[in-house]
Amino acid sequence: MTPSIRHSSHLAAIAVFFGVCLLAAQASANFRVVSWNLANLNGDTDAIEDVFSEIESDDVEGTSAAPHLYIFQEMRAVDANVIEGLIASAHPNHDYVRATFTTTAFENGSVGAQILFYRDDAVLEIPSGHQDIFTGAGRNTDRWQMRLKNYAFDLYVYSSHLKAGNGTDDRVEREQGATTVRSNANALPAEAHAIFVGDFNIYSNTESAYQVMTAPGAKQVVDPLGSGSWSGASNAIKHTQSPRLSASSNGLIGGGMDDRFDFHFVSEGLLDGSGFSLVDYRVVGNDGNHYNTSINSGNNSYFPGQTARSNQLADDIYDASDHVPILCDYQIPARLAALVPDELGLIIQNASYPVSVQVSNIASGDLVDSCPAIVEGLDGVLGDDTIMDVASFPNFDIVNLTVNTSTIGDLFGTISIQGLGQDVASSNFTLETNATIIASSQASFDSGGLDQDELLELVVSSDDPSFMIQVPIFNFDHSSLQATCSISSVTGFSGGLTLEDLPQGQIGSQSADLVLLLDPAALTDDSTEFVLEIAVDDQPLPGARSSTLDLVIAVTREAAGSPADLNNDGLINGADLAQLLASWGTAKNDLDGDGVVGGADLAFLLAAWGAV
Repeated sequence: MTPSIRHSSHLAAIAVFFGVCLLAAQASANFRVVSWNLANLNGDTDAIEDVFSEIESDDVEGTSAAPHLYIFQEMRAVDANVIEGLIASAHPNHDYVRATFTTTAFENGSVGAQILFYRDDAVLEIPSGHQDIFTGAGRNTDRWQMRLKNYAFDLYVYSSHLKAGNGTDDRVEREQGATTVRSNANALPAEAHAIFVGDFNIYSNTESAYQVMTAPGAKQVVDPLGSGSWSGASNAIKHTQSPRLSASSNGLIGGGMDDRFDFHFVSEGLLDGSGFSLVDYRVVGNDGNHYNTSINSGNNSYFPGQTARSNQLADDIYDASDHVPILCDYQIPARLAALVPDELGLIIQNASYPVSVQVSNIASGDLVDSCPAIVEGLDGVLGDDTIMDVASFPNFDIVNLTVNTSTIGDLFGTISIQGLGQDVASSNFTLETNATIIASSQASFDSGGLDQDELLELVVSSDDPSFMIQVPIFNFDHSSLQATCSISSVTGFSGGLTLEDLPQGQIGSQSADLVLLLDPAALTDDSTEFVLEIAVDDQPLPGARSSTLDLVIAVTREAAGSPADLNNDGLINGADLAQLLASWGTAKNDLDGDGVVGGADLAFLLAAWGAV
């Protein structure tokens, strides 16, 4: 029921932002622009404020927003503060800023000038871009250079009030004014967007001023409602003047809804569905059923199924001005953010280590452009991937790249995020991530070299008591750029040899002992070889590996000697007797195990007299 333009977004190609940047979301669901000729505020100001309030909640096409740009025509200097107060009252949750405002004595005395207000939570003005463009009949077109916050592209806003009247001289003067505006726009940077709003007073699509505005050129202007005729009842939904059949006593012009004097033109590229792009265009309160009569004559159906609401809006527009506001909603360009861990810590050389890049489109709302993105590893990071439509925040797409761990030392990795989408915020940036690549441990039996095989030879007697064997384990050539290690297990034990204690903790610059226990009495053969495998693990880091040390313990068992051979010379003779007698009455050299050297011990020695 209302004029509407809808386009599916192109895969603009690729988008981006956030190298540990953060998610400051766009302020609203869509970008709303409203233009309105307010006839020097001759209408009822309470009605104007009520229309402003209804415009914020206007959801005819499914979305609503407090306008980001308000552009008014026929405004004198004395009206500026009044209209600013009305906007503030109608939109208490938003702060509006008056853009550069210029006027002349002639405009202040009769036809009024142009004025723009913008929401400072989402838009800023570049004051140096403002220009007054003389368009005849004592009037200037204003040009403002605006920029959406967080975005880099410029939006030039032209507001015009061209010469009224349908005489030949009037049409010529409008043509000259349109020519001047087009000439100014043609000189804009090629990548700049432009919108052209206001009361152009053009009577038909064949008029020369309209032809000049829409003629091919560097900044060709496009009529979002098409370039066909807008005359007659079949085009009533396009009409903007006048919402009253009869003129008012306070100077509002009558005539009924039968003219399309007010326009919202756009430069090429703002209708392609990519980036910043026009989505909806409508004449506020115009239901298309009030041709050549007052907008509030009978019932109004602007809000489908909401007659009372529609009627109240129609009454307010009737009282507010002799023109009807135009409302346009724009799609917000993608705004990308990306996140990667900035510190990966220690990684062991040649590890296959993924680094996850999280990518999100943080432009919030329903009218947001789709967003492809390319993520590519650069220094120290390998791999790349393309995301065809980046997830909208708070969701993320995950791209897994790989850290290049081939070289020992500090790694300073960079990741490229490249956006090719139209008007995308932060279209090309890099993220950084850091790591330290270290060598694997080098377990060894030797502090001076890498020795992973060891032979330990022992000679024991079958009557020797159990004893411990300490085997030092080293991490050869250890430094801060080498992993520590630990002993996880030892296998290969059999009768006579057992594990007493594993080294505890990590082995770095200091060695640690593996402690074994050998019981000679448990040996069954005169020659026994124990082949042990010692399992070694790198400290628990990405890329940790396991290795083994091989320890062979060769044990030779000798026959046990006689206890009476006190001096161990292989003979039991006078020397042994002398030692025994010297220990008489003590526990030393007790041969029979009763705790005291006495006659029984002497008898034991004499019975064993001679060779062992």
